[in-house]
Amino acid sequence: MTALDELYQDRLLALAGEIARTERLADPDATATVVSRSCGSSVTVDIDLADDVIVDYGQTVDACALGSASSSIFARAVIGKKVAEIRRVRDTMRAMLAGEGPPPDGDWSDLALLEPARVFTNRHQSIMLPFDATVAAARLASDAG
Repeated sequence: MTALDELYQDRLLALAGEIARTERLADPDATATVVSRSCGSSVTVDIDLADDVIVDYGQTVDACALGSASSSIFARAVIGKKVAEIRRVRDTMRAMLAGEGPPPDGDWSDLALLEPARVFTNRHQSIMLPFDATVAAARLASDAG
C-alpha cells in the first residue's frame, strides 16, 4: 500500500463528501475565513459563543478532500467545546502532522485518519483550515466582547 492509498481511504473520502454544519449562521458572534497558501483551499466559519464555549457553528468549505474531511470531522465535534480545547486540539494536530505526537483522541479521534498526511506537507495547511478559522473567529469574538 502506498502512502497515497493509506491516506485516501474510503472512510476519509466518505467524510469529505459528508461535510457537517454547512449552513452559515444568521447572526454569528464572529466569522473568519482562512485560505491555504499552498493549494487555495478555504474555510469560512461562523461561531456563537457562550462563556467561551462554542454553542453554534456553521461553515463554508471550498477545499480538497483532506481539507473537506478535516472540516467534516471538526464540525461533528466542535459544539459544546471550550475555545481552549479547540486550541489544544489544533496544537495536537500540528504536532501529529509534524510527526511529533499522536493524533487527538476522544471526540476528536477520527482526526487520526489524517495521520498519513504527515508526509504530504503541502496539504497540512488545508487540513488545519477549520482549526485556524475557528481560533481566529474566537479571537474576533473575544476582541468584540
